[in-house]
Amino acid sequence: MMDARPASPLARIDLARLLAPQSGRSAEMEAVWRFIQAEDAKLPPQAGMSLPEQRKAFAQRAQRWNSNLPPMQVDRLSVPGLNGAPAVLCDLMTPDNARPGCAIYIHGGGWAFGSIDSHARIPRTLAVTLGLRVLSVEYRQPPENIFPAPLEDCVAVWRWLSEQAQARSEFSGPLAVAGDSAGANLAMAGMLHEIRAGRRTPDCALLFYGVYGCDFDTPSYQRFGTGFGLARTGMEKFMDWYAPGGEGPDALRFDPLVSPVMASEALLARLPPVYLCAAGLDPLLCDSHGIAGRLEEAGVVYDIQVHEGVHHGFMQITERLSEARRAYMLAKDFFERVTG
Repeated sequence: MMDARPASPLARIDLARLLAPQSGRSAEMEAVWRFIQAEDAKLPPQAGMSLPEQRKAFAQRAQRWNSNLPPMQVDRLSVPGLNGAPAVLCDLMTPDNARPGCAIYIHGGGWAFGSIDSHARIPRTLAVTLGLRVLSVEYRQPPENIFPAPLEDCVAVWRWLSEQAQARSEFSGPLAVAGDSAGANLAMAGMLHEIRAGRRTPDCALLFYGVYGCDFDTPSYQRFGTGFGLARTGMEKFMDWYAPGGEGPDALRFDPLVSPVMASEALLARLPPVYLCAAGLDPLLCDSHGIAGRLEEAGVVYDIQVHEGVHHGFMQITERLSEARRAYMLAKDFFERVTG
């Protein structure tokens, strides 16, 4: 008798092939990479910049992807912070013919960089693709605000949205959480936080090339840690800022709410369906592969898609990368499959 069980999503992923020396950029990604290098050469070098200057430079570089944004209604609002913390700034994005429901979007940038303005394209594209309102979150950032402050801001926005869904018809449909890079980390950690607290979790999660652990010696860090945009040294710095205190057995970075791959199987088993999108040429490729393995062991409904030939952050480049446009459609397919 044939085995009726569905094939493991991980069975589709040939990690050894993805990490092989011949793995390289697609033609489109190569053109984008040349463009990035030419544009960056026009900017002042970051060496010696203060942190505020680095943030300004990051925002300036990010704006190159924010031309011709999908048009829609955008309402800026403030959500009460958690436990007396400052209010959290958000943008509520409403596409034409939005169905009931909402997705929270949490931006990347190593926890310490980026904003709802620098990452405007991803939530707008998600809103259009899903036909759903998207609430983009401006969380506090390290090193001024270390863990758990950024996470608590994201939890505050989730709790506000889940409460609004009980009273407002426009939010009464599926509720999702999405994030890229450090934002995917915060999205996953936020769900684990709420499971621990015995509170409602989203109906599903759409997570794009996320940070799920603190191992900077994985095969993908070794293969793609230099020369592919996101650098291993940068990620080590970001982790030190977000979860300072070294690497001893009780270090903050080993908290499952910082490194979700460390969470217990019992905790992971209570997650809603999770979609994992990974970039093929990314130091964080093994992070996505590793958390997928943990989800599978825990019996979580999940899927994983590796987009070959593209760098970390590729989903902001929809105007130049067909693979980015394809990534949104695959996320939509998963969302519709698990939310009905």
